[in-house]
Amino acid sequence: MTTWDDPAVPHWDFPRSAIGIGVLVEAGERLGVDAGRVLQGIALSTADLATPDLLVAPDQELTAIRNLRAAAGDRPALAAEVGAAYRLTTFGIFGYALLSSPTLRDVIAVTLRFIDLSYIFSTIGVESTGDRIVVRLADTALPDDVREFLVDRDLFAIHSVLGELVPGGVPFTEITFGGGRSPGTLTAYGARLGLAPSESDHGTGVTMVFDAARLDEPLPQGSPAAVTVAEAMCRDLAATRRTRGPVSSRVRVEIAGRLTQGASMSSVAAGLGVSPRTLRRHLTDEGTSFQRLLDDVRLELARRMLATGLLSVEDVALRLGYAEASSFIHAFRRLTGDTPHRAVVASRARRSATPRA
Repeated sequence: MTTWDDPAVPHWDFPRSAIGIGVLVEAGERLGVDAGRVLQGIALSTADLATPDLLVAPDQELTAIRNLRAAAGDRPALAAEVGAAYRLTTFGIFGYALLSSPTLRDVIAVTLRFIDLSYIFSTIGVESTGDRIVVRLADTALPDDVREFLVDRDLFAIHSVLGELVPGGVPFTEITFGGGRSPGTLTAYGARLGLAPSESDHGTGVTMVFDAARLDEPLPQGSPAAVTVAEAMCRDLAATRRTRGPVSSRVRVEIAGRLTQGASMSSVAAGLGVSPRTLRRHLTDEGTSFQRLLDDVRLELARRMLATGLLSVEDVALRLGYAEASSFIHAFRRLTGDTPHRAVVASRARRSATPRA
């Protein structure tokens, strides 16, 4: 039996992005629940959720969850509905690191290493036993009144993200829920998962099982070069998460996570919950501009990707959001005075000239 490393942060009591509360507000709006009802008693308004780089205490998110559950009434699959709302883009640069991971094995490793960049409350554990990969979401440290909801929400958030990473999703071969869920809830969950779940008498945690053969299958968007860059940015973000950073730092992270889809001023501003005009004003106050930050991020990523020797100029251009390689080459020359090809040759020459220990 092989057991993965424990999560880097083995508890749920860590500051997290206010985007998690934003997901709850949006879920409530789809159910006809006013945002003010979801935010009641947590000292936040919808305007606060639009503040760039806002971190919230986990207790604030827990209060929002309690408010949503109370307002939504009797909905057996509410946790599944909320969990399904999480997307790779919800997680910013952490989501980009998952998207760039070459295999599911790498996805698991990245998840455990940067678990505090997610919105999880459950304690996650992963192990392989023969031809089975077992993922456990434990609930023992969670508040009693939301324990079941949190574990189930985390399960369906994982299910949603896996559906984006792997064409057709990752089919679970077994799902076991701890006792206490109603037959209606289990039926609703089974319909969403495509698998009839079983029950256990141990707690209210969840155990998921999938085929170990899926671990090393290449993922469509996987790239060793891109994930190396994304992990470096995750390390930086995790190291400073508890300290409010400047707007430009958050913009850089947003840009990096959106490059392949097109990191425009409007999309980044929307990701930060502000208008493009407000974002432009903040950046001007910090002595920079969106275009300068976009150029800086693209150049930094380009240099790192090219230096690996694993990606062609065309591949790098595509991953940086350029429509064609010629546009990337022109921009690279404008910013550095050199071409990508000559930069690669010079980098290789420097490495070959460096004495090895």
